[in-house]
Amino acid sequence: MSDRITRRDFLDGVALSMAATIVAPYSSVALAASGKGMADYYPPLLTGMRGSHKGSFEVAHDLVMKGQRPVAYQRVDDVYDLVIVGGGISGLAAAYLYRKQKGPGAKILVLDNHDDFGGHAKRNEFRVDGKTLLSFGGSINLEQAAMGPGAYQLLQEVGVEFKTLQDAGASDYALSNGAAPFGIYLDKDGYGEDQIVAGPWGEAFSGAGDYRAMIDSLNLSADDKAKLISLIAGEKDYLADIPLQDKDRYLRSNSYASFLRDRVGLSSKGSKLSEPWASAIYGVGNESVSIMEAIGLGAPGLYAPGLPDSVTAPEETQDPDQYRYPMFPDGNASVARLFVRKLIPEVAPGSTMQDLVAARFDYSQLDRAESPVRVRLNSTAVNVANQGDGVDVSYVTSGKAFKVRGKHCILAGYNGMVPHLCPELPEAQKKSLAYGVKTPFIWANVVLKSSKAVRQGGASVYQCPGSFFELVSHAPPVTLGNYRAPTGPQDPMVMFMGHMPAPKGDGSQSARDLYRLGRHKLLATPFSDYEAAIREQLTGMFGQYGFDADRDVEAITINRWSHGYAYEYLQLHDPDWEKGQAPHELGRKPIGRISIANSDSEAYAYVQAAINAAIRAVGEVVG
Repeated sequence: MSDRITRRDFLDGVALSMAATIVAPYSSVALAASGKGMADYYPPLLTGMRGSHKGSFEVAHDLVMKGQRPVAYQRVDDVYDLVIVGGGISGLAAAYLYRKQKGPGAKILVLDNHDDFGGHAKRNEFRVDGKTLLSFGGSINLEQAAMGPGAYQLLQEVGVEFKTLQDAGASDYALSNGAAPFGIYLDKDGYGEDQIVAGPWGEAFSGAGDYRAMIDSLNLSADDKAKLISLIAGEKDYLADIPLQDKDRYLRSNSYASFLRDRVGLSSKGSKLSEPWASAIYGVGNESVSIMEAIGLGAPGLYAPGLPDSVTAPEETQDPDQYRYPMFPDGNASVARLFVRKLIPEVAPGSTMQDLVAARFDYSQLDRAESPVRVRLNSTAVNVANQGDGVDVSYVTSGKAFKVRGKHCILAGYNGMVPHLCPELPEAQKKSLAYGVKTPFIWANVVLKSSKAVRQGGASVYQCPGSFFELVSHAPPVTLGNYRAPTGPQDPMVMFMGHMPAPKGDGSQSARDLYRLGRHKLLATPFSDYEAAIREQLTGMFGQYGFDADRDVEAITINRWSHGYAYEYLQLHDPDWEKGQAPHELGRKPIGRISIANSDSEAYAYVQAAINAAIRAVGEVVG
């Protein structure tokens, strides 16, 4: 690890993050303690440990783990019409919707514990040789085909032009086009030698194209190759001994790992080939996802187990738009920025998504006393209580405790915190809110001085079974407005690397237990360990093309999310609840003047879920 990266990425990143917490509690978010003016406060440029950064979680941990909260609070500000706890997509969408219904004079306060708004929709911004480079630090793309009219229309209303955005991205980028080719990286430790094989693997896994040659080219045993080819070809019904009426139940109640091991006969090396997709979506391995779920993600076996026609329909009969996921160069951080600019126009000029992408936001405008909408960062809520005709919201910043009053409150953080913030909740509701465990993850962005070596790999997205980072890709190759994604072989670029810390398990533990273990591991791992893993893996992948970590790595940002994506029910671990009786449905019921809006309340870790939750909660507040 070079001294320069150590100083800049870790020490400076942490120092600035901590300095951001030592600010005036109800004035503009300034870096007073660092001696920097408001013009210098720009969190997207911070490197080092980001996401759940130092200063963002300690107060909440003291509340949850020790039951500690302040005993005295200073009351600040006049009464707000609405106080929102959480400045992610749900909270910002709720603020926008409430203001739309109540008028521009509605007084709204948004509190957030981080030093930047957006929640998991995190913008990572870099400056290299006078060029601006962007990537995402959390929420990635827009699931256009899965959006209902509410979320779709709202996003259009704030400035998202779906067709333009789709056309702005590269058609061969697998994170925005699910039908695009990608690469598979097999590492030396697990497979004997470092190997990259790029090609149309999505097609190959479903039995299209020259899948036999692609499988045969991998560093696998002859036996594994033969069995994988047979599985993909649909040459055998591996469930022939199971009556037809029982096959569907079997596919939903048995793990994909057990199917590959016990029915197909693959070794652990062969079984892991498609595991990175399950890990990226669910945060766990093949032992924790059902056969049905794995095949639904594109794992091999589409025809083999006798699936229903609705599942095995030829690809050409399906809507091609279902594979398209429009995305901004900074992921869904631009969605958060669109909401903020609509709420507080002074933060940035312009009115379109094109002029938004390259805009540097003026954070001094977020929390002005004269503004009807205020976004207050570095402020951790510790108590929310109904009080007569309003709600008292208490929070901590800079080690000092403050209290504001709202006529209504929307909790837009995550479900696990709500029972601790609202002791008045019924015990049954607290239990429902605590059921889901958020998926922990690391999204790392690595700035390279030159992209020459990595471009020779032949793909822009890689599955890496068995590697520390199971998903590796170029930053979104999206050119929009004044932002130009790097394309030349000598251009600097950003590599995105995804790590899911939850152990893969052996099938005996629930996904929720594995997430808890992963969270502890994530918080205990220092920046230096992540950097070492990054350098080692990039060298293994691209060293054959001339990559040199000491020479090529310019900067590293680790987006650490101990409480990451919303818990999505898994067929192996969760009951099939009746409608209205699932924990997320019971947990989101309003209590007095307090409503709940987050992706947890929809049990779905996507932008449209966050927005749909906001629509519901604002409806409860407005009546």
